Amino acid sequence: MVYSDEQLFEKVVEVLRPFDLSVVDYEEFCDKMDEAMRLGLQKSTNGKSSIKMFPSYVTKVPNGTETGNFLALDLGGTNYRVLSVTLEGKGKSPRIQERTYSIPAEKMSGTGTELFRYIAETLSDFLDNNGMRDKKFDLGFTFSFPCEQKGLTHATLVRWTKGFTADGVEGNNVAELLQNALDEHGLHVRCVAVVNDTVGTLASCALEDSKCAVGLIVGTGTNVAYIEDSSKVEMVDNIFEPEVIVNTEWGAFGENGELDCWRTQFDKAMDIESLHPGKQLFEKMVSGMYLGELVRHILVYLVEQKVLFRGKLPERLKVRNSLLTRYLTDVERDPAHLLYSTYYMLTEDLSVPVVEPVDNRIVRYTCEMVVKRAAYLAGAGIACILRRINRSEVTVGVDGSLFKFHLKFCERMTDMIDKLKPKNTRFCLRLSEDGSWKGAAAIAASCSRKE
Repeated sequence: MVYSDEQLFEKVVEVLRPFDLSVVDYEEFCDKMDEAMRLGLQKSTNGKSSIKMFPSYVTKVPNGTETGNFLALDLGGTNYRVLSVTLEGKGKSPRIQERTYSIPAEKMSGTGTELFRYIAETLSDFLDNNGMRDKKFDLGFTFSFPCEQKGLTHATLVRWTKGFTADGVEGNNVAELLQNALDEHGLHVRCVAVVNDTVGTLASCALEDSKCAVGLIVGTGTNVAYIEDSSKVEMVDNIFEPEVIVNTEWGAFGENGELDCWRTQFDKAMDIESLHPGKQLFEKMVSGMYLGELVRHILVYLVEQKVLFRGKLPERLKVRNSLLTRYLTDVERDPAHLLYSTYYMLTEDLSVPVVEPVDNRIVRYTCEMVVKRAAYLAGAGIACILRRINRSEVTVGVDGSLFKFHLKFCERMTDMIDKLKPKNTRFCLRLSEDGSWKGAAAIAASCSRKE
């Protein structure tokens, strides 16, 4: 039977209907996330919660008065940065020197000792190249992986994510592993704070906006931190300030089945093939590391159903991770009636030999539905946080490639937050570009000031 283009498209709409969740679904999502956060904050139930709500031990949010010269390390993916940050107080932007290094695959999957030695080597190289080898520095370490903190310099890695598998790090204090490597290289550098990138983003945004109470990352991975009343954080006994920043690690939400009713056959298929099946399920529905692969799974299915590409599967689409998330960003830049970027992606990036106009339309719609759900889920999560803290005005500092580069991600997040937030809360999503390192330096400055 031969189907018209419109009939083919309608079949795709039906296949993707599970991605088109209702406001009622997102309300239920909010309620489930709030319950997981409540359980995570309580000592007696933390072990049962998929959201661990780790206290960061950051009790003083930077306010822009911090001064001095500090180092920052920013490790959260295959590239990481070394920075020298000079804070000059109120109203002045920090002066920075920086360099980005790539982490070789063998370091990501080797031993922890090798990984941290490599980091120390590159820091040594940075100091040598900038004539700072003999100076003494305090360092803020942005480490964007799930950690349980017992103090600013005691952060135990719970588990690797984002493709890292280095042995001997999980269950150990990453501040100590880093400090040992720095000492081994004879560097006059003291790690004074380990912070998650979300904590750093919140702290960075707070330097310029006193209403900032939430830090969100939506990039390779996703996570959020927010300012919580210390009295509600039962997981720590030795915080005497009224507030503390909590690193939620919300990417793991769903590991207790909370998302099962919304996970599609494609989410499940992608998860099974991932490095850590059954883990980071919310992150796999929202973050840039997974959205391209999720779209690839859908397109392969549509080809198998003879709805796409005349039923002929292109060789490139058979390859895992061949469809990059940045393609999804490019595709949605096109006007709805001019799908140039979609056509270019299919013919040039994915080497599809024959692309019909209906193929362009189907692929564009698929990308749109996957990214729309991701943005709405992220927005629903922020609405959940706003309900928890119940402030009249809140700025959310946001960093990450999806938020920065996808034209409609912020707009869609905002739409969903508006629908779900408390009526008396005004909010602002503020790009805190490259904020985590600035926040880490400011937190390092706060630690030095305390001493």
